[in-house]
Amino acid sequence: MDFTSKDILHIKKNGVEYLSFKILKEFGVNNYITLRFGGVSSAEYNKSLNFRYTGLDTKENVLKNLDIIKKEANIKNDIYKAMQAHTDKILVINKDNMENYKFENFCNENYDGYVVNEKGIYTLVTTADCNPIILYDKKNNVYANIHSGWMGTIKKIYLNAFKIMQKRFGTNAEDLIVCVGPSINKCCFTSKEESFKKKFTDVFENEQEYLYYEKDKEIFHIDMPYLIKRDFINLGANKKNIILSNICTKCNNKYFFSARDSRQKGYEDFGTFATIVGI
Repeated sequence: MDFTSKDILHIKKNGVEYLSFKILKEFGVNNYITLRFGGVSSAEYNKSLNFRYTGLDTKENVLKNLDIIKKEANIKNDIYKAMQAHTDKILVINKDNMENYKFENFCNENYDGYVVNEKGIYTLVTTADCNPIILYDKKNNVYANIHSGWMGTIKKIYLNAFKIMQKRFGTNAEDLIVCVGPSINKCCFTSKEESFKKKFTDVFENEQEYLYYEKDKEIFHIDMPYLIKRDFINLGANKKNIILSNICTKCNNKYFFSARDSRQKGYEDFGTFATIVGI
């Protein structure tokens, strides 16, 4: 499979594969979204590029996978990450605090996104159906790298990241580039639970725009990438600078990790892929 499109580059090197948003590369933003292939993880992740170190895989394997993607993507710098916990917490990483968050330290502080305005500081978020979101302020050279699952989307963690960029660095919505990477799309993000639906309808208006039922009127689908895009349009971002990958991780579980697919197949655990960003 080749996921290259008008918006995305699909790079394949020595068995390792990753995607990059073209618009970000044009502005000098290095961005890499890994596929499953080319790593050393074992068990259910067999020979895959897994970055989840809180499951059954070993931390040693995950660190080897990190070295592999750094080598193939030619990343010379350290990479920084905290513990993800489906919060709306955003960390501003700079030279004063970055040592605390080196990936290999396996930091247990909870943050689900990062804002960076210094060159050479690379951050990493992991996903396996959740939305990896990259924001870039092309005027002030500031980026955010965000993990937004359904809980983070309801909390609008991505708008929290924007508010921090706005307050700390003067970011304006019209200067934003917004890229949403592979995630579970509306085709597969389904439920029968009315209480689950209410979690969205309590927050997002005009449910007919993002939610629809199947013919049996029991199973409904929710379009999270659409909600994210709509929020940024309402914020004042330029539509042409909001890029959705339109790649569903559940449909494409041979290429990307999908927590939902793993659970439906009865697997004991699931892996995650990485979104790495640096300027």
